[in-house]
Amino acid sequence: MTTTTHTTTERHLFTIAHHWRDLREHLATRGTTWPPTMGIGIISARDQDEEQAEAATWRAEALRALERSPDQPGWTAAPLRLDVLDTMVTVEAGLLELADQTAAAVQHAPITPAPARRSWPDDPRARRTAEADDLRRNQLALRESKNPRRWRYTGAQRTAPLAALWLLARTQGVRGPWRPLTDAEQHRIDVVARTSAGLVEQALDVGDGRVRLAALCPVCVGPLDMHGGAGVAPVVRCASCGQTWGSATV
Repeated sequence: MTTTTHTTTERHLFTIAHHWRDLREHLATRGTTWPPTMGIGIISARDQDEEQAEAATWRAEALRALERSPDQPGWTAAPLRLDVLDTMVTVEAGLLELADQTAAAVQHAPITPAPARRSWPDDPRARRTAEADDLRRNQLALRESKNPRRWRYTGAQRTAPLAALWLLARTQGVRGPWRPLTDAEQHRIDVVARTSAGLVEQALDVGDGRVRLAALCPVCVGPLDMHGGAGVAPVVRCASCGQTWGSATV
């Protein structure tokens, strides 16, 4: 496994943990779509005059106001952004399943308390030794049961950011009650981390986006690509003639 792959996976897992609070905050915000409705969508209707364009704008505003009105009968928009909620549910389920399976394979079995004795040695010295052994084992078992580095299959630890951070520590080779990852186990973490981070970035629009549009270039009928994301205004570029369109040019 190369250092570059490790670094990329670490960045993906950190992205998930870092942006999880942002996802919660975005649950109640108004969503956007990718690709956004901008330049190339207007290109197909570029022959509209000012009155038609203004009328279309007013219709869109009226529909949005009606959607928000509590007096509107029938279906209304959900109070939460379902796309963000779907992302959170999908990412959390995937990370928890991955952490469970990874822990089952690499995490050492916990030390168990000493079993109750039915009898003790008759020899006083042997009994003191046995009692000391049981006490030491019980103390180790109690300490191990509270070890915060262990992955647990129940309890408050089972959240997406904590799963991402636990997997991050496994990728970084942090020492603890587990063995090192095999190449196959590391590869699985790489795949899930990359996919999950992509979903998070897409939901928050913090990653780079690129998509091939169905519409063709109005200049040369060539293929059109839209570039944007990460808060940058999207730009449409023709892959054949190089003509570009942005929100300020159409």
